[in-house]
Amino acid sequence: MSKKADRTMKHYVMATIIAFCIVAIYALFAINLKILNPLVQALKEYSITDFYYQVIGIGEERDTSRIVTIVDMTELTDRRDIAYALREVQEQQPKVIGVDIVFEGLKPDNPEGDSLIAAVAASDTSTVFAVQYLDDSFDGEQFTKARQSFFADTIPHLKEALANMILDKNDGLKRQINLGKKVKGRMQPSMIKRLSDEYAEQEILPLKDKMMKINWAPIEFRVIPYDSVAYYGDYLTDRIVLFGAYSDLTDMHLTPNGKIPGIKLLAYGIETMVKQTNIKDAPWWITAILSFFIVLFTKLLFDKADKFVKSRKNRFLRIGLKTALVMGILKFLWMSLIMYIGFIVFARFNISINLAWALSAIAFTGAAADLYNVIYQSFSKKEESL
Repeated sequence: MSKKADRTMKHYVMATIIAFCIVAIYALFAINLKILNPLVQALKEYSITDFYYQVIGIGEERDTSRIVTIVDMTELTDRRDIAYALREVQEQQPKVIGVDIVFEGLKPDNPEGDSLIAAVAASDTSTVFAVQYLDDSFDGEQFTKARQSFFADTIPHLKEALANMILDKNDGLKRQINLGKKVKGRMQPSMIKRLSDEYAEQEILPLKDKMMKINWAPIEFRVIPYDSVAYYGDYLTDRIVLFGAYSDLTDMHLTPNGKIPGIKLLAYGIETMVKQTNIKDAPWWITAILSFFIVLFTKLLFDKADKFVKSRKNRFLRIGLKTALVMGILKFLWMSLIMYIGFIVFARFNISINLAWALSAIAFTGAAADLYNVIYQSFSKKEESL
């Protein structure tokens, strides 16, 4: 490589590094200045994968799940009616049933309802009942209290699983869900893990206090009314049935697909786990290397384009292509192409590559090159004077 080519490549590399430094400085200012807190929060809650989910859902007919069916019992409040509806679900012979209800405490005014729901729980081994951990009982390592159904201690081998798998109190969007939590010294599986393992008849993922990223690619789940269970029996047989409130406005969660009920959030988690389509983040070092070379290649590409424009004989063509508007449009199209490639990788392999740093640095490549030229010329003059 000639000295000139070596110096040019050094210029490109240094300009790329400076572009990333500018982005880092902006990020530090945004994090530390209180006035920018709303902006930081908005960026924190935005994920490029959310955009990809929207793209996947546009103009395509959504698939209907062949794994999960939801039975909506929102209107039922009497335990006797709930017991009758649940027994009817059991009669359709689903592979496994997840009851997203905690029957806490006895009802002195309705002993018959208590007896019936306990009898239904004891009569079927394919049913998994919800347990909820108490947020104020967490000691830093495990939960010391849990809210269980009143019959939990009286029915041997009753299947239970944690249902309130909230991600983060400060995170507005629900993008992932727990596989398990430690409760009273014992690791308890989440509802999505237990139901998925029961359905697959094997452990799909190890039981750990770990988060799994949900694949929010839009899919429809059949929602069967509690009074039409037998009529829609074919949609329950050999499937995972989630039995709970679908229309409860107090149990709504914000997701990349908008607000959905908690039971549907569980359905998305189960669908992801059974199909093993959970989203994987590319390792940070791959993201860092890839981002660097994307920005470096962008700098090379636009400099080549600039030389091409300058070599044109047509003056109006040269002026037109050199305008800030045209260059801005070309840069936008280039960044769109990078995002599209990222989308292809995401859609094909369920791998999420964080392109935010690369796209941000591309916007500063011009300023970074100018800054490097100023620094280089300043030091060169100093060396000459010596």
